[in-house]
Amino acid sequence: MNKNSIAIILAAGKGTRMRSDLPKPIMPFKSKPIIQHIIESFRNAGVSDINLIVGYGAEQVKDKIGNSVTYYTQAEQQGTAHAVKQVPESILKNAATVFVFVGDSPLINADTIKKLEQHHITTGASCTFLTASFPIDLPYARVIKNAEGKLIACIEEKNANKEQLKVKELLTSHFVFKGEDLVTYLAEIKPDKDNKELYLTDIIGIMLAKGLKVETLAIDNYKELVGLNTPEDIKWAEDASTGSA
Repeated sequence: MNKNSIAIILAAGKGTRMRSDLPKPIMPFKSKPIIQHIIESFRNAGVSDINLIVGYGAEQVKDKIGNSVTYYTQAEQQGTAHAVKQVPESILKNAATVFVFVGDSPLINADTIKKLEQHHITTGASCTFLTASFPIDLPYARVIKNAEGKLIACIEEKNANKEQLKVKELLTSHFVFKGEDLVTYLAEIKPDKDNKELYLTDIIGIMLAKGLKVETLAIDNYKELVGLNTPEDIKWAEDASTGSA
């Protein structure tokens, strides 16, 4: 693991579908807060500089997770790219690699994080992200590749046509970037035309259009990448982690 790696974990959402007063990041999963699992995976992968973007219930999250991570507050929910922008540019630029992960995928393990960074460094990519082939229907962006298997686009489900919707390789918002490139192209993301939010996934199209290298790393176990949004999701993931799902 590169000594100059940092992790940004997005954990500002309320998680309304959890049907709980607790902020989603600290909902219990296998006797720990959901987000604690991914924090520990980063530590086990050798990343010690861990930054949480908090918002709803920020003080509750801080009280539960403690002072072993750095916190940045996204006061208004204006999208995932806006969340990343809460980290000072100087910190991002000085990092050789910057992981940006959503915080609701507790099954991701340290080996997967290590493999992601290794692939990113070996290929010299500006951005690399995890994918998997999903046998279940989930509202994630489709990973579009050409006949040679080269990434050409990522299309959000709501914007995908019938053929693109058949694609089973999905993007789950687990990225690693070159720090300087992240800062440069984060600034070029435009607000969504419908809700005005800034989406980090848009950086992929921007980088590809600029001729930068964007890589994917497909993993075998799609369950690692599933985000948990409901109590039923938590039950499914707990069963999956014990081999019964």
